Amino acid sequence: MKLSAIVITNNSAAKIKGCLKSLKFADEIIVVDSGSTDKTKELVEKTGARVFEVENVGYSHSRNVGAQKAKGEWLLYIDADERVTPELEKAISVIASPVAGLAMTFQSYKIYRKNIILGKWLKHGGWWPDPVHRLIKKSALKEWTGKLHEYPIIDGNVGLITEPLVHFSKGSISEMVKNSRDFVPIEAQLKSDAGHPPVKIYHFVLAMWREFWTRGILKAGWLDGIVGIIEIFYQMFHQFMVYSILWQMQQSSFRHPERNKKSR
Repeated sequence: MKLSAIVITNNSAAKIKGCLKSLKFADEIIVVDSGSTDKTKELVEKTGARVFEVENVGYSHSRNVGAQKAKGEWLLYIDADERVTPELEKAISVIASPVAGLAMTFQSYKIYRKNIILGKWLKHGGWWPDPVHRLIKKSALKEWTGKLHEYPIIDGNVGLITEPLVHFSKGSISEMVKNSRDFVPIEAQLKSDAGHPPVKIYHFVLAMWREFWTRGILKAGWLDGIVGIIEIFYQMFHQFMVYSILWQMQQSSFRHPERNKKSR
């Protein structure tokens, strides 16, 4: 078997059908679901894809399980809100072919990614070309690691596919808020685990300023128009919330040190 497509899901019913449709060229499709309570699993099973349920303990775990279950020589990792275009399909198929010379040169590939936010392809603010490490020869994959921004540990050379993967990211303001609600506590906990010093006012100011300066000025996010401006200020808000939750964690630890010791 040449190619296994691995999709990780969690309450992805609204987007999973389009994702799986774009993966029909793969020799097998594996869906690793981490506790969906909507119709995700039902929709996936109707397509004939193999479904495996795992604990919701992080993306790295789900991706590693997918690799364990896959039978293909090459692994293509796709998220439920991403789509493989016909052009990208051709590039991947050439690489996964046993007669492709390139397949002997590189053991994995990063793929450019088009981020569609609020219906617009963002070309500035650090959102393009956004290469993601997603096509990997199974024999070269050591493991995926990282709790939030996971990445694969690879044995071998890494190539680049410039035909982009399409990422339908935050499609509405409410989805942006939900995204922060899901990820802010994780980011705050990671900072806490890393021993972040007590949060002061300047931490809020610097975190928000970094986002504004980097995305808005250095990477010219404003060139993407109103959506670009919204995204800049959303990222500033997101960082504000991360430090707010971190501050709250620290206050709780200071007030109840015995509870903190027990949790360890």
